[in-house]
This record gives sequence, C-alpha cells and structure tokens, in this order.
Amino acid sequence: MLHQERKKNQASKVQLEEKYPEHLRHLYLAERERLDEEEQEKKKKRCEGRALDKETESDDELNMGSHKAPFIQRKHKMSSYQKTKQEYERMKEERARKREEFLKDKSQREEALKKYKEKKMATYQLLKRKTKKGQSNLNLQMELLLQKIQAQRK
Repeated sequence: MLHQERKKNQASKVQLEEKYPEHLRHLYLAERERLDEEEQEKKKKRCEGRALDKETESDDELNMGSHKAPFIQRKHKMSSYQKTKQEYERMKEERARKREEFLKDKSQREEALKKYKEKKMATYQLLKRKTKKGQSNLNLQMELLLQKIQAQRK
C-alpha cells in the first residue's frame, strides 16, 4: 500500500512540475525538497521506533527468561483532558504565587508607610511644642537639626 501511495505522489509531483510556468519552477523544487526531507525524517523515526521496540523486547526476554512479555509498555501519552488539567494546575499555582507576592509587597509598603508616618508625627510633636509663654521651643528644634546632621554623617 505504501509503495502504491508513493508512486501516486511521485506521479502527481511530476505532473505539478509540468503544469507550472518556468519562472515559478524553483519554488516547486524547493517545496519538493522540503517534503522529501520530511519523509526521510519520518522514515528515520519509524526505524528508530522499531529498533527501540526490539531492544525493549530483547531486554524483556532476558529479564523474564524465555517467556515473552504480553505487551510492551511505551511512553505514556496524556489525553487532552489530562493536558488541560495539568495546564489548569500550573496556571492556578502561578496565580497563587503572584497573589502571595503581591500581598507580601503590599504588607511591606504598608509597614514602610506606617514607620514614615510615625517618624513624621514624632518630629511634628517636637516642633509644635511651645514654651509657657506660647513661643516656639527653639531648643528642641536645634536638637532635631543636630540629629539630622549626625544621621547624615553616618
């Protein structure tokens, strides 16, 4: 059967080449080369598959003694449902990881903002203090400026 199909394909290729104009011939020749290469790759894969089957069969015979294994286990192919389920699980994990990362960043931001507000409020409380006569307390303001200068030096 395969031999007959190949003959048909070859005959159709020859017919196709004869029908098309000369200036397009190089395109069809390139296409034919590509198809030939694909066919050769398929042949190699089939041959390799047969060789692997023979190797596993011979290994099974050695392992099992003279008894042949009833069937040869091949690589497990996943069904479309299993592929979809696996993809869904992967996406679900990705979403959970992103959400966790977002919440972590949000809590860090809130913590930094809280510290900033506390510091700002403390400086405000120092600066707004007044003397008994209602004047600003310049001594506390000078202390605050000294602390800022010392912090910059460190």
